[in-house]
Amino acid sequence: MAASNDIRAKKKPGHTRAYGYPVLTNIVIFGGAAVGITANKEAVPAGHASAVKLMGFAEERIDNTGGATGDQYVKVEKDVRIITLAGSTVANIGAAVYASADDTFTLTAGALLQIGTIDAIDADGVWLKTL
Repeated sequence: MAASNDIRAKKKPGHTRAYGYPVLTNIVIFGGAAVGITANKEAVPAGHASAVKLMGFAEERIDNTGGATGDQYVKVEKDVRIITLAGSTVANIGAAVYASADDTFTLTAGALLQIGTIDAIDADGVWLKTL
């Protein structure tokens, strides 16, 4: 499944770095959703067929519908944040996490791209550290 709206996630303070990427034509990237880049370094939602690397999470929603590639830029945050990851336990701390869509994560690689590793699991949930 893919995000249909912005996602708000709890983040650990002091861990955020942001980078800007041009958004591919006719793409909407939701705030807080996982972002990938194409071979030409154009931003797309995680799980997009053209994504070759996952970069982090969109700082805010960017709508490039009807725009040319590069008409809009997305700031992508690399940080430590809470994600939904079914079936994870403390034994998975340090394990690789993969994205099948911009809001869907798994511990099973298959043909999926890695977005980060499990940093911690506590009462708040699963903390993902982006690559």
